[in-house]
Amino acid sequence: MLKSYSSKEVSSPQNPVIGIEQRFVFNKPVTLLLDEKRSFSGDDFKIKDENGVAYFKCKGKAFSFRDKKVVYDLYDKPIFNIQENLLFGHGQKVYAGKDTSTVLGSVHRRINLKNNKYEYSFTNLATNKQEVLDIKCDFFGCSCGIFYGKEKNGAPMICRITKTKKMLSLISNYDHYQITIAPGVDAALMVALTICFDEIKNEDEEK
Repeated sequence: MLKSYSSKEVSSPQNPVIGIEQRFVFNKPVTLLLDEKRSFSGDDFKIKDENGVAYFKCKGKAFSFRDKKVVYDLYDKPIFNIQENLLFGHGQKVYAGKDTSTVLGSVHRRINLKNNKYEYSFTNLATNKQEVLDIKCDFFGCSCGIFYGKEKNGAPMICRITKTKKMLSLISNYDHYQITIAPGVDAALMVALTICFDEIKNEDEEK
């Protein structure tokens, strides 16, 4: 039976997971909706919760060589940006602000070369240690689980990403994601990993 993460519940990690900023860590579960719109002006993301309350803004450059994405808070302050990880030839790097002077972390494919297994290496600001998040995707790329440690060792799933199906998707170039985030987890970081997931799966589909 093919594995899916769409029905698996998220749970809090033993330590807080902070990869971008403390202010985006909440004490209750948060579900965010990310609607992507591909256009000639770039990929515009609207990131809101289920009640329509906005959390983040994102604008991309469609024809940038590295396909850069910059995410802002609601006060138009750049929080992080994402660019292709050219060093590894596949994956994405997450940087602070809107330039590349400070690397926050890097997504790369596991060495077993399976398309559905990735890792995110970063410095956890809660522990001041270099840590790794396990990123597991289902076969069809419709759901993804992010684990604080190894899934096979019983690590908690701290975020669930589900690619939702809407009628609009059948007649346009929109992709829709539902991001369920456990308490104690940096919501901005989970948004960043969702964008990375979208970019990597698009790359795989184009090959």
